[in-house]
Amino acid sequence: MWQHARNTGAESLCPTFSEEQTFKFMKLKRRNSTLLWRVMKITFPQIAMMLWMAGIAQAIPLSAQELLGRRVSVNVNKEPIHLVLQQLEKAADVRFVYSARVINARQKVSLNVQNQKLSAVLESVFDKTNIAWDIVGGQIILKRKLQQATETGLSSHVIENTERIVSGSVSDAANRETLPGVNILVKGTNRGTTTDENGNFSIAIPDGSVVLTFSFVGYLPQDVNIVNDSKVNISLVQDTKSLDEVVVTALGLQRKTKALGYAVSEIKGDELTRVPQDNVVNSITGKVPGVRVINTTPDLNSDPLILIRGYTSLSGNNSPLIVVDGLPTGTDVSVLSDLSADNIESVNILKGPSAAALYGSRAGSGVLLITTKSGNNQKKGLGVSVNSAYTASVPYRFVPLQQGFANGSNGNFDQSSNLWWGPKMGISVARFGTNGEATPLQAHPDNVKDFVNVGNSFINDITLSKTDEKLSFSLSLSDTRATGVYPESNLRKDAISLSASYQFTKRLNIAANFNYLNSGSSNFRGLSYDNYPYEDLYFTPNWISIHDLKDYWTQQDVQQKVWSNGFNNPWFTVNENINTFKKVRPYGNIRLNWNITDDLSLMTRVGGFNESYITDNRSAKSEKSVPNGAYAFLSRNFQEINTDFLLNYKKTISLFSIDASAGGNLFFQNNSFSNITGQNYVLPGLYTAANIDRSSVGYSATKVNKRINSLHGMASIGFKEAIFVELTGRNDWSSTLPVNNRSYFYPSVSVSAVLSDLIPLPSAISLLKLRGGWAKVGKDTDPYRLAMSLSRSTWGNNTTYSLPSTTPTSNLMPESIISSELGMDVSFFKKRLGLNFTYYEVEDKKQITGISVSGSTGFTSANVNAGIVQNKGLEISLRAVPVQTKNVTWDATFNFTKERSKLTGLPEGVSNHQFWSRNNIYSQTTLGGNVGDLWGPDVKRVTEGQYAGWPLLNANGFVQQETSNIKLGNVMPDFTLGFQTNLNVKRFSISASFDWRNGGEYYSESMKRLTRDGRQDSWYKGDGSGTFTGILSNNSFNGDNDRLAAEIKGNPGRYNAKDGLTYVGGRNAELGGFEYGGAIANGAFFPGVIAGSNGEYIENFGASGTKYFRSDLIADPGSGYWSRGVQSWIYDASFVKLRELSVAYKLPESISRKIASGGISVSWFVRNLMLWTKAKNYIDPESTMMNTNDQFTASSNYLIGFDRASFYPWTMSSGLKLNIQF
Repeated sequence: MWQHARNTGAESLCPTFSEEQTFKFMKLKRRNSTLLWRVMKITFPQIAMMLWMAGIAQAIPLSAQELLGRRVSVNVNKEPIHLVLQQLEKAADVRFVYSARVINARQKVSLNVQNQKLSAVLESVFDKTNIAWDIVGGQIILKRKLQQATETGLSSHVIENTERIVSGSVSDAANRETLPGVNILVKGTNRGTTTDENGNFSIAIPDGSVVLTFSFVGYLPQDVNIVNDSKVNISLVQDTKSLDEVVVTALGLQRKTKALGYAVSEIKGDELTRVPQDNVVNSITGKVPGVRVINTTPDLNSDPLILIRGYTSLSGNNSPLIVVDGLPTGTDVSVLSDLSADNIESVNILKGPSAAALYGSRAGSGVLLITTKSGNNQKKGLGVSVNSAYTASVPYRFVPLQQGFANGSNGNFDQSSNLWWGPKMGISVARFGTNGEATPLQAHPDNVKDFVNVGNSFINDITLSKTDEKLSFSLSLSDTRATGVYPESNLRKDAISLSASYQFTKRLNIAANFNYLNSGSSNFRGLSYDNYPYEDLYFTPNWISIHDLKDYWTQQDVQQKVWSNGFNNPWFTVNENINTFKKVRPYGNIRLNWNITDDLSLMTRVGGFNESYITDNRSAKSEKSVPNGAYAFLSRNFQEINTDFLLNYKKTISLFSIDASAGGNLFFQNNSFSNITGQNYVLPGLYTAANIDRSSVGYSATKVNKRINSLHGMASIGFKEAIFVELTGRNDWSSTLPVNNRSYFYPSVSVSAVLSDLIPLPSAISLLKLRGGWAKVGKDTDPYRLAMSLSRSTWGNNTTYSLPSTTPTSNLMPESIISSELGMDVSFFKKRLGLNFTYYEVEDKKQITGISVSGSTGFTSANVNAGIVQNKGLEISLRAVPVQTKNVTWDATFNFTKERSKLTGLPEGVSNHQFWSRNNIYSQTTLGGNVGDLWGPDVKRVTEGQYAGWPLLNANGFVQQETSNIKLGNVMPDFTLGFQTNLNVKRFSISASFDWRNGGEYYSESMKRLTRDGRQDSWYKGDGSGTFTGILSNNSFNGDNDRLAAEIKGNPGRYNAKDGLTYVGGRNAELGGFEYGGAIANGAFFPGVIAGSNGEYIENFGASGTKYFRSDLIADPGSGYWSRGVQSWIYDASFVKLRELSVAYKLPESISRKIASGGISVSWFVRNLMLWTKAKNYIDPESTMMNTNDQFTASSNYLIGFDRASFYPWTMSSGLKLNIQF
């Protein structure tokens, strides 16, 4: 590896030359930045220098004589060789380039010269060694004398006339960032050079066709054929799976990927910033196998659910631990959501217990390690980076509503009715807004479209960084201003991030990270089971124009303008049912790093995380559910302090390497929250707690403390840098467990074998690594489950105390998670094709779950250790670089995940575990079943005989419901597949990200209500039934009911409601309704049979004797016939999304350098450009999840697979991003 002396980090241990010492390779750290684009930093003097060098390329003898004749003065005593070379560089204004295989990194030199020629000094330094030097392109290249016989063209005095100079630059193919320190070799020789700090190079090569090899740590090597070129610009593709790559692992330890026996995934910061997001979590979606991001809503301020390797906790505690710059911040994903993507260096994902064991019980569901940017990876000096992005979010697809009929029932108009089974549009009636005059009903199909907005988002970041020999820091300021698609919704986020380190001495360093967030909204639309932002809009009758409702008060602050009581004017909801919040979150840590010796180091750290969150919720007078108004004020204060130390030892002894650490952690958490609620305002328009009727005021306050003390250790032993065995152990003492059980130990072991470094393999195989690991992790429980606690309340003027409904349990044990995994990493064709494979199994035992107890105990439930969930999964990542030329590179990555969790243990006498239940639909898992199963009642059917499978109707011909439940589906996908690709053509870069979910189901209460109420014509279930016309009708066979009955009876698989409730008929005669003794022919019937008095079955297929009823009664909420066929509302959750697309362009330096010395780039991007769903019901399957808990509690009970009022319009977001670098 070629290396520039100015950047070497090796240290000498010997006072004289020694060939016996093993030296370390010296590496440059590639600069990292937040830019999507970056141009070369070329100033006018640098261009003049390049032209000067090219002009004198044929006069190398004179140039060599001039360089070596420069006089220097140096006085050093037993200094490392690399420091001596640095002093010579400064004194003579030259540059040394050498290979780590040439120079002894541990050599120390004593030298005292005054005004001596550089050539004499070099002869003195390298006397009695085999080191020689050549002058190429103004650089002094050091090499071994023994290599001279095999080298061609390199001479310390003359470059032959048959040679020529080739120059150019090297950059990152993904973001055009120039790369310093890239190794460039003439293939087949030892001649080479490296790029300078701006990514530029110059090298002398023989005339004719020559192949140059470009290589750099973390990038795929590239061979370039040089024929007549005098200048070449090269783009290197990052080797994200390189086994030499260093990644961040547990406790912030940097480890070589090849030494890890478990899967760790990393997302670089530039992957998060290609397409700006208001919520950075969305940028992770589909990019990591084994990681699933589930979005609750597309609205502002929504926090997704992150699942790593499935859903295994029966208590719902499946969220990963979030760690920012070494500071654990809990499992609240909003910590990550609130970070600026432009300030993130990388996101490392520790998927299994083997990887996360050192973080203890809090890491049972995995860990997300966030590393923010610091000045350490920047070039020396002061740097400024400015990023500005604008995004417009355009709603483009809406859940369609029928526009043919008004609200009412049985064909009659009733403006107060919630049902749209009224008359056909066009009839004249007196109604709301006509002042008693009868005018024709006219539909307004664009009400939803005219109600929503184009959302806007402005994200601005500025980063100031500085690096010198002792101090490095990065200060980032971020500002986000956004308005949502839902009217009047908004969000603001202001953030400050500071990362700094100072090198006191060669062995002592202090570093600190600090983040401050201030975010809030004057109107955000939260989502819970009782709060549906779009429901009022979709319940507005279709004959009312949304524009006529915009002036929403009839009496200011007292009565809203509405067509009937029991409804809300959508504009009233937007402007008067207000939710506000403010969140202040300061957190950070300070750490001291002491390199006690070259092998032994100590890190001590103290960190704190604080959050203050308040929300103010109000409902104005005349709100449909609280006519006199309601108010709630909620406050939460959260504090967490972590103090830890880590002693680390690294040593190489002959063929063995040792990496060991021991440490401890003190964890303290304080969580307090309070709320005031009440109804009935005394004075209208005054929204304060003091204005609430005192008889309705409720107040509660809770304070929760928790402590965990821990000791941990790790030891990794390597052999030949190819075989590694790692052991870890951690012991926690948790305050939430009984004294006898609060201490629990969990170990892990993992093995990694890089076979490609051990045995000969075919040349096509670049790397082959096998890995495996086993781990055990414990989990504690929530506070205050061990002893009795009382709740205080009032009864009239008296204070009362009540017991909890769950009995305390004094013998709880920690949960135990046992995991094992096997994997393989292999790459081919010089790492242009790579495959990563992982199979894992997890068993979550002794889960703390609730069971019912006898009411005679005074309690209703108790917590016990009994649940067992087994999870198995397969993760595959495939990366390819199909095209790699001087001007064009194309790479593609596929991420495949398949996993399933099974319930294998429950308390004695318990046969299933229920996660949630709503409206006759249950997410429950029976013993031996899969987590995520959906259950519900089937229609009552005939079980045997010729009518087996047909619905068994009641005497009136209505569908009946079974008392037992059947399995209807599972909310978890069969598999997921992510696909990312990048195409770079000269200054242009195109990137795209796709996400495919295959399989899984969800239950849609939204579609049931829309269809039940007659608002939607077709729900794409029931094999063709709709609210206009059933699966068949009176018109199907021109009124021949015998043929109709024969068709139904002869095709039971199509008409027996097997996959969804079906009916035959229509709204009126035109739409196929049967005569039914009313004013209109709106009769219908359910296909099936009716039990006779003598045990026989009477056919109800449409022939004589069929039981008809009004078609609108099919959906009557009171009768609930459509609620009795819940399988009608089970939908396939499969979808394909084009999540991200970006096109970026780097401005030529001739333009950008006039404005900014570092370069300018601009990009256009779009999110959610395409969405295909198998259900075809205009509902995004990703939004079919609900959080039933209030935001201020910081706890979540997600109803995964349950959709209630997910009427969100599909939104496509596009915008521009500008980056300027100084």
